[in-house]
Parts: sequence; C-alpha cells; structure tokens
Amino acid sequence: MTRHIVLAFAAATLVANTSPILAAGAPSTPSNTQAIANCTTNSFAIPSWFIEDFAIKDGIAKFSLLNRATNSIFGLSCNTKASNASSACVASRSTDASLSASVQAVKGVSATVQVQQSWTCDDRNPAKPYVFLCTQSLISTIHSRRMLAFTASGSTSVPLSFDGAAYKSTNPVDLIKGSLHSPVELTPAYADGPTGHSLPGCVAGSKTPTWTIGTVIFINETGDGSSAIPSQSIQFQVTNHANGHVAGCLMYFSAGPAPDDPAVPINCGGSGSFGGKDRYSITTEAVFYPRSWTFRINQTWYCDDVDAAKPVAISATGGTTLALNCTTDTTQTACQTDAVTIHGKVISETSLTPYSIEDPLPTPDGCTVSSIVAPSWLLSNLEVDRNATAGADAPAAVSFNMKLNTKNNLFDYPVFVSQNDVQLQGGADVWYPCNFGANELPLAPKSCSFQYHPDTNKLAIRADWVCIDIDAAHPILFNGISTTTLPKLACITGRDGLSACSTDENKTWLSEVADVTWKTLDALPAH
Repeated sequence: MTRHIVLAFAAATLVANTSPILAAGAPSTPSNTQAIANCTTNSFAIPSWFIEDFAIKDGIAKFSLLNRATNSIFGLSCNTKASNASSACVASRSTDASLSASVQAVKGVSATVQVQQSWTCDDRNPAKPYVFLCTQSLISTIHSRRMLAFTASGSTSVPLSFDGAAYKSTNPVDLIKGSLHSPVELTPAYADGPTGHSLPGCVAGSKTPTWTIGTVIFINETGDGSSAIPSQSIQFQVTNHANGHVAGCLMYFSAGPAPDDPAVPINCGGSGSFGGKDRYSITTEAVFYPRSWTFRINQTWYCDDVDAAKPVAISATGGTTLALNCTTDTTQTACQTDAVTIHGKVISETSLTPYSIEDPLPTPDGCTVSSIVAPSWLLSNLEVDRNATAGADAPAAVSFNMKLNTKNNLFDYPVFVSQNDVQLQGGADVWYPCNFGANELPLAPKSCSFQYHPDTNKLAIRADWVCIDIDAAHPILFNGISTTTLPKLACITGRDGLSACSTDENKTWLSEVADVTWKTLDALPAH
C-alpha cells in the first residue's frame, strides 16, 4: 500500500507539488521521522549531503552519504562497470527506500554523483494533528505531533586519483548542494562568506601575516579650561594583505596625565555588511599606547581558497611603533603618519567543518518557513469611520494594519490597509479590495481583499503574499484566508455626526491563515 502524507497544520491545508530530478527509482515514501533539533530549519536552509570515503574498486563505487539536514548517514554501493552509464546505487539498509542515488564514472578523472531523498521532520511541537491517507483505503490516524515532509535532490562531480588499489576522491569530503522539491520548489542561497575567504593566496599569505595601517590621525585636545574639554582620538584603516579585508578603526578617549602608558582599546569595524547571513565574521581588535606611540592588532579571519573542504580560521597578532608628525596650537596637538606595514605572527590556525564558510547562519523562521509551518497575520489599529447621521446605508471607511507574523521578518513594518466604501448593513459577504498606504509596495501581503462583519465583530482577509528570504531568484507566491474576532471597539461620535470606532492603539492580535496554497514564480510579480 502506497502511503501519502496530507498535513493539517494549525488551520492550514498545505498544497504543493514535487518534481523529482532523478527518474530512476525516485522515492515517493518519506524515510523515518527525524525529531532532531533544527531538522526543519536545516531542511529549508541546507538541503544537502556530505560524501565521505568515496572509492571505486573493480567497477564498484562505495561511499557514505550524510544528510546534513537530518544528520543521518547512509552507506551506498554502485556498479559503474557499464561505460559512461549512470549506475543506480543500492543502500546498505533495506529501510532506506526513500533514498535513490546514481554514479556516472569517468575512469581516473571524476565521478558524477546524483542523489534524491525524502525525509520528514518532527521537531515542531506543539501542533495540530496530521492525517495519513492511503490510496487503497482511507485510514485516518491521529497523532499528537506535526510532521513536515521534504524531498530534495542534487548532484556533484567528485575528483578522482588512483592510489594503486582504487580510484578515490581527492577531497576528504565532497559536498552535494541540493534543491528542495517538497514542500516547495526552491534552491537555498548560500552565504558569500567573510571577505577574501576564497581569494587565491589567502592560506599562503596567512602563514606570514602582514597588515597595512593607512594614514593614522591622532588628536589630543588639551582644552582651554572652559569651552574645550580635554580629550583624545585616533582613527585609521587596517588592510589584511592575505584576504584584502579592510577594517576601519576609531576611538575617542579621555586625556590627562598618567604615570604609565595606558592601553587604549580601539573600536574596529570590518568591511562588508553581512546582514546576519554569514556564519563567520572577521574580528579585529586594536590597542593603542598613546605615551609610547605603539600600536598592536589582533585579528581572526578565514580561508578556504586551497580547498573548500578544508576551511581554516587564522588568528594572528602584530604591532609597531608609529612615527607621528605632530603640530600643536593653543588647544590641541594633531598628529598623523603615512601608511605603515605591520608584520605579525600566527597565534592559532583552526580547522573548521568542511564547506562551512559559505553555509548560511541558521536564523529564526522567516517568511517562507512561517508561511508553510504556521502562517498568521499580526493585526492592529482597526478603525471604522462613518457618518452616524447619514443613515444605515451610508458607506463606512474601514482601515487596519497587517503584517505577516514571523520571527525574522525582512519587511518588519505593518502594511496600512483601507477601503472607503464598506457597507455595514447587508454587505458582510462582500469582498472589498484592499487599498494600501501611499508609497507602499508590500510583498507580504502583495494583494488582499477583506470582509467586515460588524454584527459578529469579525474580520476575514483573503490575501496573496510573496516570500523571497530563502531563494530570491524564485519568489514563492502564497495565498490563504484568515478569519479573526476583533478586540472590543471603542467609539467616539463628534458634533458633526462622524463616528469613529477603533481598537486600542496598543493592541495587536493574530489571525491564523487557513487553506494555504503556494507556487514558485520565475520573477517578482508586478505591483
């Protein structure tokens, strides 16, 4: 009996299609449920596999496959004796029916490995039940946990060398980056990584680290005892020769006599804005000794230019005495120096997880994951304005703010929605188009319509919204309907007969979205 999973999430029916890449032996049944931490997050962020111990001997390719989302390891064996043919692989465990793979080997050069796998994650709790539906007979089994089914596929080329007995991968670990086909079609965008990590010569140049300190400007405000307060400041740029990273350094500190040479820590910020996407950021610590004009730098950076499977973190230190040229007037001494090179030494070199430099940093649920797992709108500031003296048939103006409820929102502001032609009597079943605020081009929502039920104090919203947080090149268009009971409205009627009823301006409430459907787009829709 073939079993298909239909997910019933927190008032949401999920609809999605899969398009497997591997035709032969493509699995349709998910593997055992994975209840490991971050299974759902990793499945969206890094659907991928590590290939370990890849070797071809006597025409048989064997290797271990690690699913990075579920941390599950599978052993595979593939017959590659057929020339230039893609050979299906056999898993070491008969229970691995959800995994299919093939190997196409070019003797002595490389091997192309293709993988497709299905799995489920059960790490989101509590949740509404899910239901199993069978094709031959309808069986409903209610469970207390939520499962989300994933299918992904990918391929990579494994470089080979012959060691006298077998052809083996020249990499300690090979990476297959995958694309998701279920529950949604997308290919996650990997991080750019810290500045210069893949720049040729990064590893070699880090063996004997050097930096260029740009023009140093040092100001000593001696003060005049009344309007000018004594203070000191220093600013400069530091360029790492190994990776080209530029750090800007600036510090203000108090001036005054001291019996020794105080160490002044300097704030340094690196070039590039990663927006929290990169797992590794270059850190620069600088110390200035204003009495002796000496300077010291400590920096940690990252390289994988030789082999992405062997990334390293390098920490190094260096220092110099600055030759400052100074001029003095009645209230300050101003000093500066031309660029100077600092030679340093490596403090430590640490091996990192293979390929991890370009791995995105796990983040809380953003637009895509929230829309699939538990979509809801965060609503606020609903207001109904009408002319109380114009009769029951007079239209009212209804407005409110709405925002997709996520833990990591690219559009962290509410969208203002309004409609000035709402019938309060007999118009409850009419869908009124949403007008968005001036100059607002929202993605979440992209468009919407709503029903207002004054007799039951309910608001229904039918909305389309777009998510681009995981795969900006292929936006995902979502659609769903939410219905919510509004908080109590407080009404004020003015002398001119205008009535304004509104929720507490500090009140927000959630409206869960039901009957969610989605599809992948080729480009952002026009507004």
